[in-house]
Amino acid sequence: MTDGRGTVLITGASSGIGEATARRLAGAGYDLVLIARRADRLEALADELAAAHTGHIRAVPLDLTRTGTLDSAVTGVLGQLTVPLRGAVLAAGHGRGHGQVRTADPEPWESQVLVNLLAPMMLIHRLLPALDATGGDLIVVGSVFDDRAAPGYAAYAATKHGLKGFLRSLAAEERPAGGCRLSLLSPGSTNTEFASVLSGASPPQSHPVSAWPYHPLLADDVARTVEWIMNRPAHVRIAEILIDPTDARY
Repeated sequence: MTDGRGTVLITGASSGIGEATARRLAGAGYDLVLIARRADRLEALADELAAAHTGHIRAVPLDLTRTGTLDSAVTGVLGQLTVPLRGAVLAAGHGRGHGQVRTADPEPWESQVLVNLLAPMMLIHRLLPALDATGGDLIVVGSVFDDRAAPGYAAYAATKHGLKGFLRSLAAEERPAGGCRLSLLSPGSTNTEFASVLSGASPPQSHPVSAWPYHPLLADDVARTVEWIMNRPAHVRIAEILIDPTDARY
């Protein structure tokens, strides 16, 4: 995406990797559609970015567990764009429902499957035609646990394994056709509120890096990788990329 400004849609934009990506892409001059469940935080971020940058920034509060509304919501968003959709970064995540399988409370598993797996599948299906039209980038944030066991986080790992399988199958269907560029970005431990949700913290919060047993990724490290992917030449696709702390211990 090196040939001018476009619109980028970002889910999970109210915090963590989604917010960091919004900040970085707003600074690069893109118009943004920011999607998240927490309307107050989302709208505050949109106002801040709109005041600081030249691009048009729109907040769209949307609960991804309400999968029945996604198609119409995205259709409405796309219908109101004045600048073509040149990218989508699906960064929303759900981490509640951790614990050993035998003893965990399974009640949060359904919403975790909706947010981490079904919602991105449905969003991808709806966004593909618009991204194909511009040769844009579809970047999906997975996890280091999308191809390995995660004791204590089996439901989370299951959703990420499923998402990776969906994306790999889609990529195989698309070749050798043109259209959009599909990338799976799988980060390791990242110092965000989401990490504290996985550990059971309430309320969610980012911890000082010094509180970690190793130096985690920062949300902006992942956002920088998103921007790097989007700035590749048009003939280059970054299919899958894993980024991890250098001294991570899982």
